[in-house]
Amino acid sequence: MWFAKISGVTNFDAALSVDVSSELAIGVIVDDINDVRSISKFDARRIFANIEYCVKIAQVAPSSLDEIFETLEACQPNMIQINGDFFNDMNNLISLQSLATVPIIGSIFLNKETLESNIINPSPLSAAQELAPFVSVVNINLPLGSSWSSQKKKTELIDLVTKIKNSIDKPLIIGGGLDSSNVGKIIPELTPNAIDVSSGVEKVSGIKDPELMQDFLDTVFDYKTFLSGV
Repeated sequence: MWFAKISGVTNFDAALSVDVSSELAIGVIVDDINDVRSISKFDARRIFANIEYCVKIAQVAPSSLDEIFETLEACQPNMIQINGDFFNDMNNLISLQSLATVPIIGSIFLNKETLESNIINPSPLSAAQELAPFVSVVNINLPLGSSWSSQKKKTELIDLVTKIKNSIDKPLIIGGGLDSSNVGKIIPELTPNAIDVSSGVEKVSGIKDPELMQDFLDTVFDYKTFLSGV
């Protein structure tokens, strides 16, 4: 089981620096021109081919099923994470569930101000409930880092995540503004299955920093008893 995912890894050295445990996952964003952390299928496969311990996750924002299957064939990941609005079409959700050869992580991104879901249903609770039967894991990106200092917003997020956890029967990953300064406070309050970090372990946008990754993961492991794993 894994407990923490480093998303948007762009280079071989960064991947190897955290490839120390099967309790960790490495996510690479594949062929997304809108994301500064995107890399090619060739580079993703090169990174994955040299990973020995971590779970390997290809992250895509596809426009078609063909794109997903091309990524699976080229990159050979252990799991695939679907970002973007691909799941707004329920036919895509049903088709992918029946055809995918690896476990699927379905992602929901919430608007920072309104907390509305970007897929399926504006209500994040309803979106998670409708998504969960078709995927292996639900990943929700919330405005955690920007909201946690506000008691009102913090209470709203705790209530939302608790309702989602109690209403789905799939593992839940949370992320959104996490870093080593706040993850130790957030994990005990939300108790998800696993957490996801990206920009919070970067000094330069899009480039993972080994020292920041180590600090973050050290903190996560200090609070691992609150994480039930994926």
